[in-house]
Amino acid sequence: MKHFFILLFSLFVLNVQAQKKLIGKVVVSGTEVPIASASIFLSNTSVGAVSKEDGSFIIDPLPTGRYNLVVAILGYETYVKEINSNQISDYLVVQLTPKPTELQEVIVGKYDKNGWDKWGEFFMEMLIGKTPNALECKLLNKNAVKFRYNKKDNVLYAYADEPLKIVNNALGFDLEYKLLNFEYNYKSTIFYYQGYPLFKEKTPRNNRQQSRWLTNRNETFEGSLMHFMRSLFRNNLQNDGFELRKIIKNKTPNTSITINGQHPMQEVDMLVDIPLTGDSIAFAIDSTTAGLQFKDYLQVVYKRKEMPSAYIRANRNVQIGAPITARLFMPDSNKVVAVLANGSYFFGKDILTMDYWAWSEKLSNLLPLDYRR
Repeated sequence: MKHFFILLFSLFVLNVQAQKKLIGKVVVSGTEVPIASASIFLSNTSVGAVSKEDGSFIIDPLPTGRYNLVVAILGYETYVKEINSNQISDYLVVQLTPKPTELQEVIVGKYDKNGWDKWGEFFMEMLIGKTPNALECKLLNKNAVKFRYNKKDNVLYAYADEPLKIVNNALGFDLEYKLLNFEYNYKSTIFYYQGYPLFKEKTPRNNRQQSRWLTNRNETFEGSLMHFMRSLFRNNLQNDGFELRKIIKNKTPNTSITINGQHPMQEVDMLVDIPLTGDSIAFAIDSTTAGLQFKDYLQVVYKRKEMPSAYIRANRNVQIGAPITARLFMPDSNKVVAVLANGSYFFGKDILTMDYWAWSEKLSNLLPLDYRR
């Protein structure tokens, strides 16, 4: 079965050489009551802090640029604010709103009591993945995950009222993932999740393990969506080994089926075998942001890496030795996806990834956006 995959990442630019501080306080919304032990972090990085008894916190150093600041604690709505370090105030007061009773009831009571037995394996496959790296990932707090299945709409939802704690022994990270949304539509086969990750470097046992982690990170990066976005920003796709082509959906008669003496129409992919240049789908929004925009479907081939055997086993129609091949689709081609230099992007439900990236772009392959080879 083919799956369409949608994900949501934060927008930010990092420069770890800058020495700035973010000083603030976490309080209950509309009051001066401090909130202790709240997790404050820059999404998809290893930069973070925890609020003290008086609600105060300091992130030092604070990288320059734009990023999403996330503040989360059990019982309160997750606070997310895009911050530009060049425009930030000297002191930030974060007001957290208590979580609505209705949502608490969904998470605490209105869920499938045997949810993990029914959906746990599928949840791990869709969120963590079935990549080689996934074999070395472990979810430590699976009991935090609750499931609700909407039979009428044929949609599965998953919730977690605390950050998911994931150990990735393939890449050398401990990951805390604040899951905001998880939904899988069995009718359309569209999967959508949204969350905010905080990375923590694991301590290697020896130099050999550290070398293995660095090798695995580089292998994971090669041909990834992050790699593609970074190359797109620099308008260096061809030099980096990427090839782009347009795919058009054509309606043709299905001659293998006859209904009332006529052949029903079917959609067939037609590959336009003319390579596209990066500047045909991207343009400069400003000095720090590129815009991605295209019509129809976009085939992306990364010529310097073959499809992994695990992907071929799951997709029998893929030939051994075939290069990494994925597709992108923008349901609304009038929208523009913002892309920054480090490969960060924000598209939510505005882009669908298919084929290889629908399989590979899972938490087991997730790298922090300040990753450098």
